[in-house]
Amino acid sequence: MKLEKISSIALYSCIGVGVVCFLLFFLIDYNNMDFDGVHVSPALTDLILILMYALFFVTAGLTIWSLVRGATINSGNSGPNPTGIPSGKITLCTWGTVIAALIIGLISGLGEDAYTTVSGVTTSGGMVTVVDMWLMTIYILAVIAVVAVVVSMSGYLTKSATPKE
Repeated sequence: MKLEKISSIALYSCIGVGVVCFLLFFLIDYNNMDFDGVHVSPALTDLILILMYALFFVTAGLTIWSLVRGATINSGNSGPNPTGIPSGKITLCTWGTVIAALIIGLISGLGEDAYTTVSGVTTSGGMVTVVDMWLMTIYILAVIAVVAVVVSMSGYLTKSATPKE
């Protein structure tokens, strides 16, 4: 029960910080014109970037912790799964999707010319493709997570795993 409480507090805290940051971003000097007078440069863009980096590192840390914890817990488990949830298949599909996106992004980005953005920064075309593939992976995994939550809430997997008497 304590873990659920910590999890819900962490979720609500992340949502609260995100909402406050985006409200500040849009409400404080949003229409600040850039040096050229054409492009809008909001005053709190750095705040959003810091928030995204912080969320990325927190997510990466929790992912690594979760993988290590899951590997240590499941390493000695040789018996049948009482819940019927195919966690091995879920893990395999998740990692397969992430690795496939990385490989496809790297292969499709090879040989692309570098280009210069509006602000004058030269960017590698291959890295832009990799980032696009990662974004598509995030979208796909988000949809899979929503479907998994709906299936989990329905109780279908636990009902089918319960032995019939």
